[in-house]
Amino acid sequence: QRVSSSSSSSSSSSCRASCSYPSSMMRVTSSSPSSSSSSSSQTSLFSGNLLRRRHHVRFAARNTERNITTLVTSLTSSLPSSRRKNRRRSHLLFTTRAASPDASGSGSYDEGVKKDWTESIQWLPFMNVSKATETEPIVTKENEVVLPIFPLGSNVHLPYSEHVLNIFEPRYRAMYNDILFNGSRRFVVPMCDPQAQGHFSKYACVFYLDDLKEVSEQTNDQVKYVCSHTCVSVVRIERVVNDTVWGDRSSYLKGVCVEIGDYGKEGEEGADNSGASDDGEYTTKESMLVEKFTRIVQMQQELDEPVRFREELVKELSAKNKKGGFWRIVELWQSLLTNRVNYKETELQRDVQALLQSFMKSQGPEFAEKQSRGEITLNSLPENIQNQFKQLQINYQEEARELVNEAIYPFQQLLEQEEHVQRLDFFSDMLVNEENRLQTKLSLKNLFSSSPSSSSSDSPDEEDDPTTGQDN
Repeated sequence: QRVSSSSSSSSSSSCRASCSYPSSMMRVTSSSPSSSSSSSSQTSLFSGNLLRRRHHVRFAARNTERNITTLVTSLTSSLPSSRRKNRRRSHLLFTTRAASPDASGSGSYDEGVKKDWTESIQWLPFMNVSKATETEPIVTKENEVVLPIFPLGSNVHLPYSEHVLNIFEPRYRAMYNDILFNGSRRFVVPMCDPQAQGHFSKYACVFYLDDLKEVSEQTNDQVKYVCSHTCVSVVRIERVVNDTVWGDRSSYLKGVCVEIGDYGKEGEEGADNSGASDDGEYTTKESMLVEKFTRIVQMQQELDEPVRFREELVKELSAKNKKGGFWRIVELWQSLLTNRVNYKETELQRDVQALLQSFMKSQGPEFAEKQSRGEITLNSLPENIQNQFKQLQINYQEEARELVNEAIYPFQQLLEQEEHVQRLDFFSDMLVNEENRLQTKLSLKNLFSSSPSSSSSDSPDEEDDPTTGQDN
Protein backbone atom coordinates (compact mmCIF):
# COMPACT_ATOMS: atom_id res chain seq x y z
CA GLN A 1 0.00 0.00 0.00
CA ARG A 2 1.53 3.25 -1.16
CA VAL A 3 -0.84 5.74 0.37
CA SER A 4 -2.37 6.06 3.80
CA SER A 5 -5.12 8.32 4.98
CA SER A 6 -4.30 11.57 6.73
CA SER A 7 -7.31 10.93 8.93
CA SER A 8 -6.35 9.22 12.18
CA SER A 9 -9.76 7.59 12.43
CA SER A 10 -9.31 5.58 9.26
CA SER A 11 -5.69 4.57 9.01
CA SER A 12 -6.37 1.72 6.60
CA SER A 13 -7.74 4.02 3.90
CA SER A 14 -5.68 4.99 0.88
CA CYS A 15 -7.43 8.31 0.39
CA ARG A 16 -10.27 10.38 1.73
CA ALA A 17 -12.31 13.17 0.23
CA SER A 18 -12.65 16.43 2.07
CA CYS A 19 -16.15 17.65 2.80
CA SER A 20 -17.37 20.48 0.62
CA TYR A 21 -21.09 20.14 1.34
CA PRO A 22 -22.92 21.82 4.24
CA SER A 23 -23.18 19.90 7.49
CA SER A 24 -26.85 20.84 7.66
CA MET A 25 -27.51 17.91 5.33
CA MET A 26 -26.81 15.54 8.22
CA ARG A 27 -29.63 14.00 10.18
CA VAL A 28 -29.32 10.83 12.21
CA THR A 29 -32.40 9.26 13.74
CA SER A 30 -32.42 6.38 16.16
CA SER A 31 -34.98 3.72 16.91
CA SER A 32 -34.38 4.25 20.63
CA PRO A 33 -34.19 7.99 21.39
CA SER A 34 -31.85 9.00 24.14
CA SER A 35 -33.41 9.76 27.47
CA SER A 36 -30.25 10.85 29.26
CA SER A 37 -31.69 14.21 30.28
CA SER A 38 -34.79 12.73 31.88
CA SER A 39 -32.86 9.95 33.62
CA SER A 40 -30.35 12.40 35.10
CA SER A 41 -33.14 14.47 36.61
CA GLN A 42 -34.76 11.38 38.09
CA THR A 43 -31.64 9.95 39.71
CA SER A 44 -31.46 12.83 42.19
CA LEU A 45 -34.69 11.52 43.75
CA PHE A 46 -33.08 8.25 44.85
CA SER A 47 -31.08 7.54 48.00
CA GLY A 48 -27.33 6.89 47.93
CA ASN A 49 -27.66 3.13 48.52
CA LEU A 50 -30.14 2.77 45.72
CA LEU A 51 -27.91 4.76 43.43
CA ARG A 52 -24.93 2.53 44.25
CA ARG A 53 -27.02 -0.59 43.68
CA ARG A 54 -28.25 0.76 40.35
CA HIS A 55 -24.63 1.59 39.45
CA HIS A 56 -23.58 -2.03 40.05
CA VAL A 57 -26.47 -3.29 37.95
CA ARG A 58 -25.56 -0.92 35.15
CA PHE A 59 -21.88 -1.83 35.42
CA ALA A 60 -22.71 -5.55 35.17
CA ALA A 61 -24.98 -4.90 32.19
CA ARG A 62 -22.25 -2.91 30.50
CA ASN A 63 -19.77 -5.72 31.13
CA THR A 64 -22.14 -8.27 29.59
CA GLU A 65 -22.75 -6.03 26.60
CA ARG A 66 -19.01 -5.44 26.25
CA ASN A 67 -18.34 -9.18 26.39
CA ILE A 68 -20.91 -9.83 23.67
CA THR A 69 -19.47 -7.02 21.55
CA THR A 70 -15.97 -8.47 21.95
CA LEU A 71 -17.21 -11.90 20.94
CA VAL A 72 -19.09 -10.47 17.95
CA THR A 73 -15.92 -8.68 16.84
CA SER A 74 -13.83 -11.81 17.17
CA LEU A 75 -16.32 -13.92 15.24
CA THR A 76 -16.78 -11.42 12.41
CA SER A 77 -13.12 -10.41 12.10
CA SER A 78 -12.61 -13.03 9.41
CA LEU A 79 -15.26 -11.48 7.16
CA PRO A 80 -13.99 -9.42 4.20
CA SER A 81 -14.61 -5.83 5.16
CA SER A 82 -17.09 -4.08 2.92
CA ARG A 83 -16.33 -0.61 4.19
CA ARG A 84 -14.86 1.13 1.17
CA LYS A 85 -12.00 3.54 1.13
CA ASN A 86 -14.16 6.19 -0.44
CA ARG A 87 -16.61 6.78 2.43
CA ARG A 88 -15.76 10.46 2.22
CA ARG A 89 -18.52 12.85 3.26
CA SER A 90 -21.42 10.44 3.08
CA HIS A 91 -22.18 10.91 6.78
CA LEU A 92 -23.15 14.49 5.97
CA LEU A 93 -25.63 13.62 3.27
CA PHE A 94 -27.86 10.82 4.46
CA THR A 95 -30.29 9.81 7.11
CA THR A 96 -29.51 6.43 8.61
CA ARG A 97 -31.41 4.61 11.31
CA ALA A 98 -31.20 1.29 13.14
CA ALA A 99 -33.99 -0.63 11.46
CA SER A 100 -34.99 -4.16 10.73
CA PRO A 101 -33.60 -5.69 7.54
CA ASP A 102 -35.33 -4.71 4.31
CA ALA A 103 -37.75 -7.53 3.65
CA SER A 104 -37.93 -6.68 0.00
CA GLY A 105 -34.25 -7.38 -0.62
CA SER A 106 -31.26 -5.24 -1.39
CA GLY A 107 -32.76 -3.63 -4.44
CA SER A 108 -29.68 -4.30 -6.55
CA TYR A 109 -29.62 -4.26 -10.31
CA ASP A 110 -31.07 -7.47 -11.72
CA GLU A 111 -31.43 -8.85 -8.22
CA GLY A 112 -30.54 -12.51 -7.98
CA VAL A 113 -28.50 -12.46 -11.19
CA LYS A 114 -24.73 -12.61 -10.80
CA LYS A 115 -22.77 -10.42 -13.18
CA ASP A 116 -19.19 -10.23 -14.32
CA TRP A 117 -18.99 -6.49 -13.80
CA THR A 118 -15.38 -6.19 -15.03
CA GLU A 119 -16.39 -7.21 -18.56
CA SER A 120 -18.28 -3.95 -19.00
CA ILE A 121 -15.19 -1.81 -18.30
CA GLN A 122 -12.73 -0.64 -20.94
CA TRP A 123 -9.30 -1.78 -19.73
CA LEU A 124 -5.76 -1.11 -20.82
CA PRO A 125 -3.66 -4.14 -21.81
CA PHE A 126 -2.03 -5.91 -18.86
CA MET A 127 1.32 -4.46 -17.83
CA ASN A 128 4.04 -6.21 -19.86
CA VAL A 129 7.28 -5.84 -17.89
CA SER A 130 9.27 -7.26 -20.80
CA LYS A 131 8.13 -4.51 -23.19
CA ALA A 132 10.79 -1.99 -24.11
CA THR A 133 10.47 1.44 -22.53
CA GLU A 134 9.86 4.30 -24.95
CA THR A 135 12.75 6.74 -24.99
CA GLU A 136 12.45 10.42 -24.21
CA PRO A 137 11.04 12.53 -25.70
CA ILE A 138 7.89 10.44 -26.06
CA VAL A 139 6.32 10.67 -29.50
CA THR A 140 2.75 11.96 -29.24
CA LYS A 141 0.01 13.01 -31.62
CA GLU A 142 -2.02 16.19 -31.55
CA ASN A 143 -4.10 16.56 -28.36
CA GLU A 144 -2.03 13.85 -26.62
CA VAL A 145 -0.07 14.51 -23.46
CA VAL A 146 2.21 12.35 -21.29
CA LEU A 147 1.10 12.21 -17.66
CA PRO A 148 2.21 10.21 -14.59
CA ILE A 149 -0.05 7.30 -13.59
CA PHE A 150 -0.80 6.68 -9.92
CA PRO A 151 -3.06 3.61 -9.35
CA LEU A 152 -5.01 3.96 -6.10
CA GLY A 153 -7.02 0.76 -5.84
CA SER A 154 -10.46 -0.28 -7.08
CA ASN A 155 -12.05 3.12 -6.50
CA VAL A 156 -13.77 5.38 -9.00
CA HIS A 157 -12.93 9.05 -8.56
CA LEU A 158 -15.34 11.59 -10.01
CA PRO A 159 -14.80 15.08 -11.47
CA TYR A 160 -14.73 17.92 -8.93
CA SER A 161 -14.20 15.56 -5.98
CA GLU A 162 -11.41 16.40 -3.50
CA HIS A 163 -8.87 14.02 -2.02
CA VAL A 164 -6.04 14.10 0.51
CA LEU A 165 -3.17 11.62 0.13
CA ASN A 166 -0.20 10.78 2.32
CA ILE A 167 2.85 9.97 0.19
CA PHE A 168 5.66 7.79 1.46
CA GLU A 169 6.77 5.37 -1.27
CA PRO A 170 10.05 6.52 -2.97
CA ARG A 171 8.78 6.34 -6.56
CA TYR A 172 5.77 8.52 -5.77
CA ARG A 173 7.88 10.94 -3.79
CA ALA A 174 9.85 11.33 -7.01
CA MET A 175 6.63 11.75 -9.00
CA TYR A 176 5.53 14.68 -6.85
CA ASN A 177 8.96 16.27 -7.17
CA ASP A 178 8.69 15.96 -10.95
CA ILE A 179 5.18 17.44 -11.32
CA LEU A 180 6.20 20.36 -9.09
CA PHE A 181 9.41 20.94 -11.04
CA ASN A 182 7.75 20.86 -14.49
CA GLY A 183 4.73 22.86 -13.28
CA SER A 184 2.04 20.46 -14.51
CA ARG A 185 0.90 19.46 -10.99
CA ARG A 186 -1.23 16.73 -12.60
CA PHE A 187 -1.32 12.93 -12.67
CA VAL A 188 -3.81 10.24 -13.69
CA VAL A 189 -5.59 7.91 -11.24
CA PRO A 190 -7.09 4.89 -13.03
CA MET A 191 -9.24 2.23 -11.41
CA CYS A 192 -7.43 -1.05 -10.72
CA ASP A 193 -8.93 -4.37 -11.73
CA PRO A 194 -9.65 -6.11 -8.38
CA GLN A 195 -9.24 -9.49 -10.03
CA ALA A 196 -5.81 -8.96 -11.59
CA GLN A 197 -2.54 -7.15 -10.85
CA GLY A 198 -1.26 -4.62 -13.35
CA HIS A 199 -4.62 -4.12 -15.06
CA PHE A 200 -5.96 -0.56 -15.17
CA SER A 201 -8.98 1.22 -16.61
CA LYS A 202 -8.60 3.07 -19.89
CA TYR A 203 -10.56 6.10 -18.63
CA ALA A 204 -9.40 7.86 -15.48
CA CYS A 205 -9.69 11.09 -13.55
CA VAL A 206 -6.88 13.63 -13.47
CA PHE A 207 -5.77 14.78 -10.02
CA TYR A 208 -4.53 18.36 -9.76
CA LEU A 209 -2.21 19.11 -6.84
CA ASP A 210 -3.72 22.01 -4.89
CA ASP A 211 -1.46 21.95 -1.85
CA LEU A 212 1.56 20.01 -0.59
CA LYS A 213 3.04 19.90 2.89
CA GLU A 214 6.29 18.19 3.73
CA VAL A 215 5.95 16.29 7.01
CA SER A 216 9.06 14.10 6.96
CA GLU A 217 10.42 15.62 10.19
CA GLN A 218 7.15 15.17 12.08
CA THR A 219 6.75 11.56 10.90
CA ASN A 220 10.40 10.50 11.14
CA ASP A 221 10.38 10.26 7.32
CA GLN A 222 7.67 7.59 7.31
CA VAL A 223 5.48 10.03 5.38
CA LYS A 224 7.07 12.56 3.04
CA TYR A 225 4.14 14.66 1.81
CA VAL A 226 0.53 15.36 2.74
CA CYS A 227 -1.13 16.47 -0.50
CA SER A 228 -4.53 17.94 -1.33
CA HIS A 229 -6.02 17.39 -4.79
CA THR A 230 -9.03 18.15 -6.94
CA CYS A 231 -10.22 15.96 -9.82
CA VAL A 232 -10.16 18.45 -12.70
CA SER A 233 -10.85 16.35 -15.79
CA VAL A 234 -11.08 12.88 -17.33
CA VAL A 235 -8.62 11.37 -19.80
CA ARG A 236 -8.49 8.37 -22.05
CA ILE A 237 -5.17 6.57 -21.63
CA GLU A 238 -3.95 5.52 -25.07
CA ARG A 239 -0.90 3.55 -23.91
CA VAL A 240 1.61 3.15 -21.08
CA VAL A 241 5.17 3.97 -22.15
CA ASN A 242 7.19 2.27 -19.40
CA ASP A 243 5.58 -1.02 -18.33
CA THR A 244 8.96 -2.26 -17.05
CA VAL A 245 8.88 -0.11 -13.91
CA TRP A 246 5.69 -1.86 -12.80
CA GLY A 247 7.78 -4.97 -12.19
CA ASP A 248 10.87 -3.51 -10.49
CA ARG A 249 9.14 -0.49 -8.84
CA SER A 250 12.12 1.65 -9.79
CA SER A 251 9.90 4.53 -10.88
CA TYR A 252 6.28 5.49 -11.54
CA LEU A 253 4.25 4.67 -14.63
CA LYS A 254 3.68 7.18 -17.41
CA GLY A 255 0.95 7.17 -20.03
CA VAL A 256 0.04 8.94 -23.25
CA CYS A 257 -3.40 10.45 -22.62
CA VAL A 258 -6.13 12.34 -24.45
CA GLU A 259 -8.24 14.72 -22.38
CA ILE A 260 -11.99 14.42 -22.85
CA GLY A 261 -13.15 17.91 -23.77
CA ASP A 262 -16.62 17.75 -22.23
CA TYR A 263 -15.29 17.62 -18.66
CA GLY A 264 -13.49 19.80 -16.19
CA LYS A 265 -12.73 23.39 -17.14
CA GLU A 266 -15.09 23.33 -20.11
CA GLY A 267 -17.86 22.29 -17.74
CA GLU A 268 -17.73 25.43 -15.63
CA GLU A 269 -19.79 27.46 -18.03
CA GLY A 270 -20.90 26.59 -21.55
CA ALA A 271 -19.37 23.15 -22.04
CA ASP A 272 -18.88 21.69 -25.49
CA ASN A 273 -22.40 20.84 -26.64
CA SER A 274 -21.45 19.02 -29.81
CA GLY A 275 -23.07 15.82 -28.52
CA ALA A 276 -26.55 17.36 -28.46
CA SER A 277 -28.55 18.58 -31.40
CA ASP A 278 -29.28 21.85 -29.60
CA ASP A 279 -29.38 23.38 -26.13
CA GLY A 280 -32.99 22.30 -25.80
CA GLU A 281 -32.00 18.62 -25.76
CA TYR A 282 -29.65 19.24 -22.86
CA THR A 283 -32.23 21.23 -20.93
CA THR A 284 -34.92 18.59 -21.41
CA LYS A 285 -32.71 15.68 -20.36
CA GLU A 286 -31.30 17.60 -17.39
CA SER A 287 -34.81 18.49 -16.18
CA MET A 288 -36.00 14.90 -16.56
CA LEU A 289 -33.00 13.62 -14.58
CA VAL A 290 -33.62 16.08 -11.73
CA GLU A 291 -37.30 15.10 -11.65
CA LYS A 292 -36.44 11.41 -11.47
CA PHE A 293 -33.91 11.99 -8.68
CA THR A 294 -36.48 14.08 -6.80
CA ARG A 295 -39.09 11.31 -7.06
CA ILE A 296 -36.59 8.82 -5.64
CA VAL A 297 -35.81 11.10 -2.68
CA GLN A 298 -39.51 11.58 -1.96
CA MET A 299 -40.25 7.85 -2.13
CA GLN A 300 -37.30 7.13 0.17
CA GLN A 301 -38.80 9.48 2.71
CA GLU A 302 -42.30 8.05 2.37
CA LEU A 303 -40.99 4.48 2.79
CA ASP A 304 -38.68 5.46 5.66
CA GLU A 305 -35.74 3.78 3.93
CA PRO A 306 -32.92 2.88 6.37
CA VAL A 307 -30.41 4.77 4.19
CA ARG A 308 -31.90 7.74 2.42
CA PHE A 309 -31.34 11.33 1.31
CA ARG A 310 -32.57 14.35 3.18
CA GLU A 311 -35.70 15.72 1.52
CA GLU A 312 -34.25 19.25 1.61
CA LEU A 313 -31.58 18.09 -0.80
CA VAL A 314 -33.89 18.38 -3.82
CA LYS A 315 -33.95 22.17 -3.54
CA GLU A 316 -30.30 22.36 -4.63
CA LEU A 317 -30.25 19.72 -7.38
CA SER A 318 -28.98 20.57 -10.83
CA ALA A 319 -27.90 18.39 -13.75
CA LYS A 320 -26.01 21.12 -15.57
CA ASN A 321 -22.57 20.22 -16.87
CA LYS A 322 -20.72 22.37 -14.35
CA LYS A 323 -19.35 22.29 -10.82
CA GLY A 324 -22.12 21.61 -8.33
CA GLY A 325 -24.35 20.28 -11.08
CA PHE A 326 -24.45 16.87 -12.74
CA TRP A 327 -21.36 15.47 -11.03
CA ARG A 328 -22.62 16.46 -7.60
CA ILE A 329 -25.76 14.35 -8.19
CA VAL A 330 -23.55 11.47 -9.34
CA GLU A 331 -21.34 11.77 -6.27
CA LEU A 332 -24.39 11.84 -4.00
CA TRP A 333 -25.65 8.66 -5.62
CA GLN A 334 -22.27 6.98 -5.28
CA SER A 335 -22.22 7.87 -1.58
CA LEU A 336 -25.73 6.49 -1.09
CA LEU A 337 -24.70 3.12 -2.52
CA THR A 338 -21.54 3.10 -0.42
CA ASN A 339 -23.62 3.77 2.70
CA ARG A 340 -25.86 0.84 1.84
CA VAL A 341 -22.83 -1.42 1.92
CA ASN A 342 -21.89 -0.06 5.34
CA TYR A 343 -25.47 -0.50 6.56
CA LYS A 344 -25.46 -4.11 5.38
CA GLU A 345 -22.35 -4.72 7.46
CA THR A 346 -24.06 -3.10 10.45
CA GLU A 347 -27.01 -5.44 9.95
CA LEU A 348 -24.68 -8.42 10.09
CA GLN A 349 -23.12 -7.19 13.35
CA ARG A 350 -26.57 -6.64 14.82
CA ASP A 351 -27.87 -10.07 13.76
CA VAL A 352 -24.80 -11.83 15.13
CA GLN A 353 -25.08 -9.89 18.38
CA ALA A 354 -28.76 -10.83 18.75
CA LEU A 355 -27.90 -14.47 18.10
CA LEU A 356 -25.17 -14.49 20.74
CA GLN A 357 -27.25 -12.56 23.27
CA SER A 358 -30.02 -15.11 23.00
CA PHE A 359 -27.54 -17.94 23.40
CA MET A 360 -25.64 -16.38 26.34
CA LYS A 361 -28.87 -15.76 28.25
CA SER A 362 -29.51 -19.49 28.19
CA GLN A 363 -26.06 -20.27 29.62
CA GLY A 364 -24.79 -20.16 33.17
CA PRO A 365 -22.10 -17.94 34.74
CA GLU A 366 -19.34 -20.38 33.75
CA PHE A 367 -19.86 -19.51 30.08
CA ALA A 368 -19.58 -15.78 30.85
CA GLU A 369 -16.32 -16.38 32.71
CA LYS A 370 -14.87 -18.31 29.76
CA GLN A 371 -15.93 -15.57 27.41
CA SER A 372 -14.31 -12.88 29.58
CA ARG A 373 -11.05 -14.87 29.47
CA GLY A 374 -11.25 -15.05 25.67
CA GLU A 375 -11.77 -18.81 25.62
CA ILE A 376 -14.92 -18.74 23.47
CA THR A 377 -14.40 -19.17 19.74
CA LEU A 378 -16.71 -20.08 16.90
CA ASN A 379 -15.65 -23.73 17.05
CA SER A 380 -16.43 -23.92 20.77
CA LEU A 381 -20.05 -22.85 20.26
CA PRO A 382 -22.82 -25.45 19.78
CA GLU A 383 -23.23 -26.73 16.25
CA ASN A 384 -26.63 -25.11 15.74
CA ILE A 385 -25.20 -21.70 16.70
CA GLN A 386 -22.27 -22.24 14.36
CA ASN A 387 -24.59 -23.11 11.51
CA GLN A 388 -26.76 -20.05 12.12
CA PHE A 389 -23.68 -17.83 12.19
CA LYS A 390 -22.30 -19.34 8.98
CA GLN A 391 -25.65 -18.81 7.25
CA LEU A 392 -25.67 -15.16 8.31
CA GLN A 393 -22.16 -14.86 6.92
CA ILE A 394 -23.13 -16.43 3.59
CA ASN A 395 -26.17 -14.21 3.21
CA TYR A 396 -24.13 -11.12 4.02
CA GLN A 397 -21.35 -11.92 1.58
CA GLU A 398 -23.75 -12.55 -1.30
CA GLU A 399 -25.71 -9.35 -0.74
CA ALA A 400 -22.71 -7.16 0.08
CA ARG A 401 -20.77 -8.32 -2.97
CA GLU A 402 -23.43 -7.04 -5.36
CA LEU A 403 -23.89 -3.83 -3.40
CA VAL A 404 -20.16 -3.15 -3.56
CA ASN A 405 -20.09 -3.84 -7.29
CA GLU A 406 -22.97 -1.43 -7.87
CA ALA A 407 -21.10 1.28 -5.98
CA ILE A 408 -18.06 0.97 -8.27
CA TYR A 409 -18.44 -0.33 -11.82
CA PRO A 410 -21.43 1.68 -13.14
CA PHE A 411 -19.61 4.88 -12.17
CA GLN A 412 -16.54 3.81 -14.10
CA GLN A 413 -18.79 3.17 -17.10
CA LEU A 414 -20.22 6.66 -16.61
CA LEU A 415 -16.71 8.13 -16.92
CA GLU A 416 -16.37 6.37 -20.26
CA GLN A 417 -19.24 8.39 -21.75
CA GLU A 418 -17.41 11.18 -23.57
CA GLU A 419 -20.35 13.56 -24.10
CA HIS A 420 -22.64 15.16 -21.56
CA VAL A 421 -25.81 14.01 -23.29
CA GLN A 422 -24.55 10.41 -23.18
CA ARG A 423 -23.83 10.72 -19.48
CA LEU A 424 -27.31 12.09 -18.82
CA ASP A 425 -28.86 9.08 -20.54
CA PHE A 426 -26.57 6.56 -18.83
CA PHE A 427 -27.06 7.96 -15.34
CA SER A 428 -30.82 8.13 -15.87
CA ASP A 429 -30.74 4.41 -16.68
CA MET A 430 -28.78 3.81 -13.46
CA LEU A 431 -31.64 5.35 -11.49
CA VAL A 432 -34.41 3.35 -13.19
CA ASN A 433 -33.81 0.23 -11.09
CA GLU A 434 -33.98 2.15 -7.84
CA GLU A 435 -37.08 4.02 -8.96
CA ASN A 436 -38.82 0.74 -9.87
CA ARG A 437 -37.77 -0.88 -6.59
CA LEU A 438 -39.15 1.97 -4.51
CA GLN A 439 -42.33 2.17 -6.56
CA THR A 440 -42.97 -1.55 -6.01
CA LYS A 441 -42.43 -1.20 -2.26
CA LEU A 442 -44.71 1.83 -2.16
CA SER A 443 -47.46 -0.04 -4.01
CA LEU A 444 -47.20 -2.95 -1.58
CA LYS A 445 -47.26 -0.59 1.38
CA ASN A 446 -50.40 1.11 0.11
CA LEU A 447 -52.01 -2.23 -0.64
CA PHE A 448 -51.44 -3.65 2.85
CA SER A 449 -52.27 -0.39 4.62
CA SER A 450 -55.68 -0.35 2.97
CA SER A 451 -56.51 -4.01 3.61
CA PRO A 452 -57.50 -3.76 7.36
CA SER A 453 -60.26 -1.23 6.66
CA SER A 454 -61.70 -3.31 3.85
CA SER A 455 -61.62 -6.49 5.92
CA SER A 456 -63.28 -4.79 8.89
CA SER A 457 -66.12 -3.51 6.71
CA ASP A 458 -66.67 -7.01 5.37
CA SER A 459 -66.71 -8.49 8.89
CA PRO A 460 -69.05 -6.42 11.08
CA ASP A 461 -68.76 -8.95 13.91
CA GLU A 462 -65.13 -7.93 14.42
CA GLU A 463 -65.84 -4.22 14.83
CA ASP A 464 -66.52 -4.64 18.53
CA ASP A 465 -63.13 -6.33 19.08
CA PRO A 466 -60.84 -3.56 20.38
CA THR A 467 -57.71 -5.54 19.41
CA THR A 468 -58.53 -5.75 15.70
CA GLY A 469 -55.99 -3.93 13.51
CA GLN A 470 -53.77 -2.68 16.35
CA ASP A 471 -50.66 -4.30 14.88
CA ASN A 472 -50.94 -1.95 11.91
